[in-house]
Amino acid sequence: MRGIFGTSGFKRSGNLDPGLNVLFLAAFPLVLWLFQGSSAAVVVALVEMGLFAAALRLISSGHKVQRAYEQAEVAYRPKVPRKVLGSLLIGVMVMILAGMHFHTLMFPVLLGFFAFGLGLSAFGLDPMADKGLDNPEVLARLEAADYIELVNDTLIELSERVAALGDAELTVRTDGVRNMASRVVKAMSGNRQDLRRMNKPVDKFIEILSTEIGRLEQVWGGENTAFARRRYLAKLQVLADSFEERARRSGVKSGRDVFDMEADMLLGRMPQETAA
Repeated sequence: MRGIFGTSGFKRSGNLDPGLNVLFLAAFPLVLWLFQGSSAAVVVALVEMGLFAAALRLISSGHKVQRAYEQAEVAYRPKVPRKVLGSLLIGVMVMILAGMHFHTLMFPVLLGFFAFGLGLSAFGLDPMADKGLDNPEVLARLEAADYIELVNDTLIELSERVAALGDAELTVRTDGVRNMASRVVKAMSGNRQDLRRMNKPVDKFIEILSTEIGRLEQVWGGENTAFARRRYLAKLQVLADSFEERARRSGVKSGRDVFDMEADMLLGRMPQETAA
């Protein structure tokens, strides 16, 4: 769903958290190796600085993903555990450094695991479970929002096809019907059963409207343009009346009064501006 937060849609940033910038000072002795050490020391210093920079970038990105995860009502757990990987790179960095001072591998490995554990303790774990996916009310709200967005986008695309014909009246009439359909769908969005009951009529409405616009486009500019134009306007009015009537009946079936549905539609047609 579009409303569900996921790591694939997360925008990465090249900037580190301010607190992590201070950790760059820990790499200062490695900079000295570039000028005072041997060739081997220079290579090790470059590798260590690269590992450290990658670790801090992963940890910083992991913090941003976690903040977005905590703020989202529904979220998937991150596919890549950035903070864990960042802490692991710090452990590898410490192990390499320790390996230059010990003749056995045991102490560098122990120090590396110790640094890895300190990193996890300091920066924490990444979110390990999906969030909110077991809440039917939230999922229903997101489902409704996605459907409304899809319907609105499709109706706007159809209106733009009519507008491309360059006929002002056709454009205004089509926009009016589009706004009516959008209001109906939005009015039904508060009740999941109402919205699902209207899914099929809405899809059929869009299908018929798209077919009629296609027929209009095929003959536009030819000898039958005037006839096609009158036919489109007549069918557009019948389609709009039929759709509104179906919406009213659906409102009654779900317990809403006919007057309530009529009032919603009339209020939606009123200008948005108000007099002071």
